[in-house]
Amino acid sequence: MQLIDIGLNLTHDSFDRDRDAVWQRARDAGVTRAILTGASREHSPKALELARTRPGEWFATAGVHPHHAVEYTDECDAQMRALHAHPQVVAVGECGLDYFRDFSPRPAQRKAF
Repeated sequence: MQLIDIGLNLTHDSFDRDRDAVWQRARDAGVTRAILTGASREHSPKALELARTRPGEWFATAGVHPHHAVEYTDECDAQMRALHAHPQVVAVGECGLDYFRDFSPRPAQRKAF
């Protein structure tokens, strides 16, 4: 059985020092591929950038988490659409509605979604 990590959150700067070691531990545990999560305008391009360093192993998503929905502008929409056109971007996300914390107003979340 192949194991694929579908939500690898390695785009954060805190992984800059040990990203390779984290991936090696996953590989040692049997993970063969991963999808790096893009959850903001900043992290979605970074997810693709990282995925491009390990073609065939790492893939990316591109999206804007509902916490950042107020940042979803026409420019952001164009950026996400451009990212989605890349063959290593395999899903839209992170996206959706988060009515638990409401870090972005609900109308902004609905518009971004």
